[in-house]
Amino acid sequence: MPASPMPKNYLPVFIAVFLLLGGAAAHSQPGGRADPDAANWDIAALDTAANADYLSAIEKDVILEMNKVRTNPGKYAELYIRPRLRFYNGRHYSVPGEITILTEEGAAAVDECIRALGQAAPAGILKPERGLSLAARDHVADQSRTGQTGHGGSDRSSPEIRVRRYGAFGNSWTLGENIAYGETSGRDIVCGLLIDDGVPGRGHRTIIMNNAFTQTGAATGTHSQYRTSCTIVYANGYVSN
Repeated sequence: MPASPMPKNYLPVFIAVFLLLGGAAAHSQPGGRADPDAANWDIAALDTAANADYLSAIEKDVILEMNKVRTNPGKYAELYIRPRLRFYNGRHYSVPGEITILTEEGAAAVDECIRALGQAAPAGILKPERGLSLAARDHVADQSRTGQTGHGGSDRSSPEIRVRRYGAFGNSWTLGENIAYGETSGRDIVCGLLIDDGVPGRGHRTIIMNNAFTQTGAATGTHSQYRTSCTIVYANGYVSN
């Protein structure tokens, strides 16, 4: 990551990943929101965060988008990933009316994502857990204040330390964390993590599609260098206080 901001016509999308294993026509959605693609999905089943009053609309959308791709990865790729190909010119990703992004791999990363999701096995639906969102919110607020990136907090906290502030794990548990910077919608956040441009091993996609996770929490906020940030926490075996 550059130490100074990129030129104004470029907005890098920097994303981070953390995984820890422990122990052994528009349709109405729940919560009054609307999804123009609702005819393609069982929104009542997938929008598990619709009534979570501690989440913003974009945070709810992040969870909905993850549940879409987890339950039908191939369809998600065709509906939302493939259309992005038309906005590439070499390494530049340019959507009319938005800031041009200079990517590392260009359209090749999108093509690889489409192929991978087409072959991926479905995973279970994620359900929101309040303590995970509170932990994510702590990290977003910290980085909004400091301008830092990555998983370590300015108070030297790790993802595990942050989630244990608000709950506890049983004897067998799994914990993961993804962070996206620079995106402004739930779909763009999830698509960016799935494409995982420039990330060897596509670790963020692996986290999203990991069937071991059953719980999630998300938080979004501002960032001094990348405009916005979103921290997403994944777990199983976790109980909020």
